[in-house]
Amino acid sequence: MTPVYKDCSRCAGRGFNRVPSSVAFKAIRHLVPDLNERTWRRNWKPFYEILISKCFVEESMAEQAFSRTIK
Repeated sequence: MTPVYKDCSRCAGRGFNRVPSSVAFKAIRHLVPDLNERTWRRNWKPFYEILISKCFVEESMAEQAFSRTIK
């Protein structure tokens, strides 16, 4: 069986692209209008950073699994 390579329609094969926390803050603020910058930095931003790190770890694990599969 021959593997089929196809670029992702979302990222065009570039992988996960990090969104700056300032952009995330503005997007979340539309949903939570009372969210101020201090609350964002103290409570929400650390969660956002952990979530981004988890995305990079999972992407790396998926890439490793894919590489092992096609060898």
